[in-house]
Amino acid sequence: MSGRSNYKRAPPLATVSPFSRPIKKIVIVGGTHGNEYTGVWCIKSIEKQRDLINKKADNSTPNIFNDFPSLDIATLLANPVAYMQNKRFVDADLNRQFSVEKLRQVAAKSNSEEEECDISREFCSNDNPSQSLPHESIRAREIERILGPKVLSDAADQTEFDNTEPLTDVVVDLHTTTANMGISLIIPEGDALMSAAAAYVLHQCKTKYGYDSVQCLMHALPKRADRQNLSSCGRHGFTIEVGPVPQGVLRHDVIEKTQAAMHSLLEFLHLRNLELEERRDNASSGVLGKLKEIYPNNIVPCYRSAPAVRPGELSGKISWKNDSTNPNFPDVIIHKSLQDRDFEPLHVGDPLFVTLDGTVIPYDGSHGDEVHLIFVNEGGYYYASSGTGVGVAVKSRFDWATGWFFADSDDDGESEEVVVEEKDSYE
Repeated sequence: MSGRSNYKRAPPLATVSPFSRPIKKIVIVGGTHGNEYTGVWCIKSIEKQRDLINKKADNSTPNIFNDFPSLDIATLLANPVAYMQNKRFVDADLNRQFSVEKLRQVAAKSNSEEEECDISREFCSNDNPSQSLPHESIRAREIERILGPKVLSDAADQTEFDNTEPLTDVVVDLHTTTANMGISLIIPEGDALMSAAAAYVLHQCKTKYGYDSVQCLMHALPKRADRQNLSSCGRHGFTIEVGPVPQGVLRHDVIEKTQAAMHSLLEFLHLRNLELEERRDNASSGVLGKLKEIYPNNIVPCYRSAPAVRPGELSGKISWKNDSTNPNFPDVIIHKSLQDRDFEPLHVGDPLFVTLDGTVIPYDGSHGDEVHLIFVNEGGYYYASSGTGVGVAVKSRFDWATGWFFADSDDDGESEEVVVEEKDSYE
């Protein structure tokens, strides 16, 4: 089946300034995917630092609780069962379970069937034959209660949903990828505070830490209710994705890159808190003033992910068919010219896939004449639950002060549409 859908940039909404509210409660999450060990290492390191503070130990190494005292920092191991099994997930991708629609479905089934998930057991969703919910669906509801709420049982419409008051100000979700994505800062469209934070982190990672491969990736999902990822449970969500690194492997350099981005984010939030506490809100000074100097006209370069068109996708992908005997084994491989070339351009007619008999399948322009591939040969995207295929993005720019894309315009001033060809997979 194929079809076409149009995606337009949503217009900015008039709201109270997102920079006028202090940020206090931060939850840093690791192990959303159980075989991505870097995030788990980072949260264990944070808890070790907390232990040293509590013991008043004399330690010369940096400690985030000393460095950012205005922040109330907690950690969460998102999927302990998958982590103990060194698996991406038990039954389904946890990072695809957090849309309001999915959370409500779990709530309705849980209430009617009185199902509970004991996360200390390996396959809690399979132990009881009468239990119909996947492990990650139940775990998502538990996490949403801890970090949110994102769902209110009595919220009948979007207006009521928008008035929810999550317990967590910012959820920071730490991920790794097998793809050559460098340090990727992933934020949703329309969140001005996280856009400003990403602009700050982008600059710090390049200048203070000296990393070259750093970029912002903005998902075109303005409505929090529609976001499927875990970080959307908080008032604000920020995802740090670093690669390449194999699944189930710890690399010192990847951990350092993740921590550099994480510390830069915490630094931004802490500095802004101090300015609010001291009532220093001059636009020409402070951390926001610094951003104005770094980014003329507030323009921050980024990549804009294509809109999702299939179940399991956070963003659009060029998908492939899977082997008839194994749903996780592709019928094609990614062409060698694209391997490790994340964020580089792909044009119509360029080699894309290779079949078993050696036939080269070119890119057919389904997402535009020129696109930039992301998550190229990501191991997690071999699973249907995560959305199979290779990610697609286009070069773009956003306004860090509003969180919205700068839309390309015609002479009549109307924003350009991004047209996406919807089809199940390459034949």
